[in-house]
Amino acid sequence: MTTALPSGAKYVIVGAGVHGLSTAWHLAMEMESRGTGSGKDVVLIDKTGPGAGATGIACGCVRNLYMTEPLHAILRHSVDVWNYDPVLFGFQQVGYVSAGEENQIADYER
Repeated sequence: MTTALPSGAKYVIVGAGVHGLSTAWHLAMEMESRGTGSGKDVVLIDKTGPGAGATGIACGCVRNLYMTEPLHAILRHSVDVWNYDPVLFGFQQVGYVSAGEENQIADYER
């Protein structure tokens, strides 16, 4: 992270939350793949720092259970991704309370 802004930039992304970071990254990757530029053409600015605003205070849920069977493998994989490097990703596994209908008891127990 730098505090000095360049004298010019081809693209400026305002906001270093999840959407700004993703936009800057995808733009840089697309320009590189087309041979029209690189990450050096993208300036990302934020009043505080990456993830310091709404992104940093938003709650999140990484689920490993869902009532739709086809999603089970995808959800298990997403938990594996977060657990790959929880410090890097800022992942702190806790728990949550889920309320469901009586006809879902067997699913929860499974």
